[in-house]
Amino acid sequence: MRFLYHLARIAFALAALPVMATPVAGDHITVEMVAEDLRAAPGADAWLGLHIVPEAGWHVYWRNPGDSGLPTKIAWTLPEGVIAGDISWPYPQRLPFGDLVSYGYGEDHILLTPMHVPVDWPAGKTLPIAAKASWLVCKDICIPGSASFSLEIPISTQAMPDPARIADFAAARARLPASMPTDWIADFAIANGRFNLGIAHAAVTAGSKIEFFPLDTALVDFAAAQLTTADTNGIRLSQTLNASYVPVPALSSIDGVLVVHDRDKVRAYELHAVPGTVAPVTPSNPEHDAQTQSGSSTLATALLLALLGGLVLNLMPCVFPVLSLKALALAHAGAKEHHERRVDALAYTAGIVLSFAALAALMLALRAAGRAVGWGFQLQSPSFVALLAYLMFALGLSMSGVFAFGTRWMGTGQRLTELGGARGSFFTGVLAAVVASPCSAPFMGTATGFALAQSPVIAILIFVALGVGLAAPFLLIGFVPALGARLPRPGAWMETVKQVLAFPLYITSVWLIWVLARQAGADAAGLALAGLVLIAFGLWLTSRSDGIAAKLLAAASMLGAIALTASPMLRQGEPASVNTASASSSTIEPYSDARFAELRAQHRIVFVNFTADWCLSCKVNERFTLRSQRVHDAFAAENVAWLEGDWTRYDPVITQVLQRFGRSGVPLYLLYTDSEQPQVLPQVLTPDIVIEALKMKQVDR
Repeated sequence: MRFLYHLARIAFALAALPVMATPVAGDHITVEMVAEDLRAAPGADAWLGLHIVPEAGWHVYWRNPGDSGLPTKIAWTLPEGVIAGDISWPYPQRLPFGDLVSYGYGEDHILLTPMHVPVDWPAGKTLPIAAKASWLVCKDICIPGSASFSLEIPISTQAMPDPARIADFAAARARLPASMPTDWIADFAIANGRFNLGIAHAAVTAGSKIEFFPLDTALVDFAAAQLTTADTNGIRLSQTLNASYVPVPALSSIDGVLVVHDRDKVRAYELHAVPGTVAPVTPSNPEHDAQTQSGSSTLATALLLALLGGLVLNLMPCVFPVLSLKALALAHAGAKEHHERRVDALAYTAGIVLSFAALAALMLALRAAGRAVGWGFQLQSPSFVALLAYLMFALGLSMSGVFAFGTRWMGTGQRLTELGGARGSFFTGVLAAVVASPCSAPFMGTATGFALAQSPVIAILIFVALGVGLAAPFLLIGFVPALGARLPRPGAWMETVKQVLAFPLYITSVWLIWVLARQAGADAAGLALAGLVLIAFGLWLTSRSDGIAAKLLAAASMLGAIALTASPMLRQGEPASVNTASASSSTIEPYSDARFAELRAQHRIVFVNFTADWCLSCKVNERFTLRSQRVHDAFAAENVAWLEGDWTRYDPVITQVLQRFGRSGVPLYLLYTDSEQPQVLPQVLTPDIVIEALKMKQVDR
């Protein structure tokens, strides 16, 4: 009898033990699964909590992680009839890192989840629960982690809270956003590149700090300042839209969490806003004035960078074929009056600027329609690449003297390739803009990345500045008589020079066919080569005969070449695989977020090369720098992992990475180590630049 008495006491003591799974100590984080009750009751909710304790300086993420990161997830394995509710997320905090802002938690917190126990669950029978939690903990680097938990919750006719957990769960519930007060009226409006939120009847103390955390991961620019104001009418908040935001014509609501920091007290509310009329917040205090001045300064900086980027673009190899045409035009202009040279310079500039403005408008329209595009996006289309190859080939034939763009073909009354007038200069400017579009130069990557995050007017203004920079050398020659006087005099030598300059155009056409083969396969390249033959035949007929039959046959030949670019072969081909003939100690691997996270978790040095086959500056860097023996040896010595993001064809994942670094196009070179944020290398590389960057990282490690 005494034995049964002691056995009962032991059983009662075991039943009263805290219900929890063994804590898991991961990299820079400790995670455990705990239960609020020692015993749960049938027909009620048993609350569980994932208790997360990141190391000082480290953080995990909210349900909307912001610019980067992944939210914590829990996958449950439950008995039949037991239902797990949604995670109750505490209100987050802004976590700035360089130019990025994430939403998450940098301190001890609990993610609460209710478990509904069936009403017919027998009393005295324990409830087995298993869960797998996954998280991403970050500081200067991000480390993914996961752990499995299991616990047994005793079921009794009456629930019994765990005294040791009462304070923890109360604190966790205190951080949960409250329901929006019934007298609040929340409206939103999206206009002029900004998200505006208004909350009527939301009275707050003057000077309170107000933050809004949207659930939509692509609504706002997370790093942009939130302009707020509070008065007798309530709260208003305004923030720049995200660069990848896609307008929804009938957007019915926007949800999020509003956090009010009132002295030492913090209040959070679940917010549900509906479409309405909301006036944007205008800066009205010194802090906001400073933000506005900073924005103006940023715009001025972007315009300057665009101007410089366009100027440097003249030196990039991709623009050289068209510059050769303009160089010939300048030689023709040697005998012209100063007034004529100015007209030609202005026409050339207008061709570039209008083309860049049209390109910017098209990019913005595609982004508004939900397409994540960036600088050089048109060369991601095999059909466009084929058409551009046709154009460069036709221009080369013209400069070789095979035919002339004369009255019989274009009806312009002049030869455009001679570029002897304003029309010819404008045409050359358009061509320069088209050929320069896949190129990226120092300064311009930052400028174009900034442009695509702004309102349409500002974005187009920055692209106009880029065009002015590209046209600047010839614009300067046209308006400075002393420079014009130094031009060589026209003569018989020009015909020879013109024919020599045709060969860069042929080379460009060959390069474009190679790009097409990489994009859509050998069959597509063969089809485009057949198109070149049709183009040559049609142009040859044009120069040989004025007869109606010849004209019809020439038109049919060239239309046939254009029709070939619409062939399914140019759409169904698969991109060429990444070249794995690495110059480093390890194989070049295709970039993916998962593989990148895995390498970072292994504490490897990682070099990421975002490139495209149509980006000539990318290929020059790869051929003469990244695959040089010196870089090979330096990477091999440090066991550098090399990931390559191929943007030759449309890839929204790579586009999003580029946007995170403020870029709208390639190339982008990133060097990661275990202890620091990535170093962004210049867009024009030399072996010394790469090796010195690697040495600097070795010192910092």
